[in-house]
Amino acid sequence: MVSIAPRHIFMKAVAVGLLFILFACSDDSGGSPQSQESGQTTQAVPTPAQPDIEPVKVVATLNFIEDWVENIGGDRVEVKSLLPIGSDPHTFQPGARAVADIADADLLLTIGLRLEAYWLEELVKNAARDPSTVVELGEVVDPIEFVEIHDAHAEEDEHDEDDADHDHEEGDADHDHEDGDADHDHEDDQGDADHDHEEGDADHEHGPQDPHFWFDPLRVKKAVWDISARLSVLDPSGAETYRSNAESYNARLDELHAWIVEAVGRIPEERRLLASSHDSMGYFANEYGFKVLGAILSTATEAEPSADDIAQLSLKIEEYGVPAVFVETTINDRLAAAVASESGAKIVSLHTESLGSEDSGAETYIEMIQTNVTRIVEALE
Repeated sequence: MVSIAPRHIFMKAVAVGLLFILFACSDDSGGSPQSQESGQTTQAVPTPAQPDIEPVKVVATLNFIEDWVENIGGDRVEVKSLLPIGSDPHTFQPGARAVADIADADLLLTIGLRLEAYWLEELVKNAARDPSTVVELGEVVDPIEFVEIHDAHAEEDEHDEDDADHDHEEGDADHDHEDGDADHDHEDDQGDADHDHEEGDADHEHGPQDPHFWFDPLRVKKAVWDISARLSVLDPSGAETYRSNAESYNARLDELHAWIVEAVGRIPEERRLLASSHDSMGYFANEYGFKVLGAILSTATEAEPSADDIAQLSLKIEEYGVPAVFVETTINDRLAAAVASESGAKIVSLHTESLGSEDSGAETYIEMIQTNVTRIVEALE
């Protein structure tokens, strides 16, 4: 007769051995199968994984602001743009999904200065769970004033007369970047320009200050630092990451600025004249030594210029021999085509208020500016 006792003992030994192996594995992963102080055996509990960091939720009105945020925040942010690629921020109409995104956002970034149409501004303010989350980046970059466009030769004559009368007592010549009035420094003239724009604000025109500061990479640096600081407040543990990323991105913006200076240096000064479909080139002209000869649509892209306005701009372009009219990709080029036809200038497309689609050469902010400058230089040199 076969005894079962040895088999029973063998199975218990196997079970104890398996438990020992299991506990040993748990100890390798951070568990503590035995309290060294009490000597009591306890069940191993694996150390829980660190919870995922909840990203800061950011909504941007324009897609190149989204690009800035992605470069600053990396994986610590979740950013969405209201403006689809190729859309005009003056006429864009967001849907229900945009309302939900705004309501869920920790930070809402706009250009401000009335770039975004009034109804969009109201949507952002009304849908936001906290009005303090809404930030107008245009307020932190020392915006320049919109000024009335004058005859280029007349401006030069007036500037010469001013030099003879006084030595720029107000210091405007040393602060063109901050004040933005290198070609039009008198307070009286600025007041007239402000008054003219205020009268036309009813139709969603821009205010007296120019919102298109992204044409100046040095001003974009100020916006980048501001975004970094706001993200740091919302996510203090990521402050060093935001600061470091902002510093790296701004170094790239310095390189972009230096590249632009070198590129536009190939254009003779007398040919640095800009005629465009929309009055959006002021910062670029102010920073890099151009004169804005005229704009078809002035401040409101949905406005319809008169036949006389088109004729006058066409004559001016022809008189100064401007070889190109720069047309925004977000605006119908019908009117620009009419100006080009009458003046003999060619049409050159620029990405101004939206990034471009894939393979456009304008998929990021820096690429957009590089593409625009390349086209401007090739058209005018």
